[in-house]
Amino acid sequence: LRRHLGGHVTQKGSLVAPDRLRFDISHPKGIPADDLREIEREVNARVRADTAVTTRLMTPDTAVAEGAMALFGEKYGEEVRVVSMGGTAADDAHRYSVELCGGTHVARTGEIGLFKIVAESAVGAGVRRIEALCAAAAEAHIAEQETLLERAAGELKVAPVDLPARIAALLDERKKLERDLADLRRKVALGGA
Repeated sequence: LRRHLGGHVTQKGSLVAPDRLRFDISHPKGIPADDLREIEREVNARVRADTAVTTRLMTPDTAVAEGAMALFGEKYGEEVRVVSMGGTAADDAHRYSVELCGGTHVARTGEIGLFKIVAESAVGAGVRRIEALCAAAAEAHIAEQETLLERAAGELKVAPVDLPARIAALLDERKKLERDLADLRRKVALGGA
């Protein structure tokens, strides 16, 4: 997120479950769909890399000195859990995530399976929420979306790839009909035939 949206991004809250996540961040405006797709693409590339997830216990000061991000002003005890991905402490150049974290995690990033962002919204002033699914839940979501797409295409009697053009044509036709109706109403109101 920091790479795509800027260094101002910090975590404001999260929920991590085996099949989904909710991640709140500081960001002043909505995140464009193109940026979300690029973030999703990068996350999936990291997942497919199937790198080891390393967990170490250390003092908060040592963790921050080694590059861990202390997130959303949490109060930490004398010992913290540091989770890193994409390398080891001896291989800092290849680590792409080092966080102070108390939750449970996978042993390798590949265990996450597929990562799919399903929503982005405002939570409060300057705080955005990203919701995503992973593994089987992400696959089920994509299957549901494909089913909806196929149903919509079937209703309009076009191939799914032609759906945007067909919708655009229907909207243009509707606008024309609305203009024609407005003209007829005007004529009737003025006493025309």
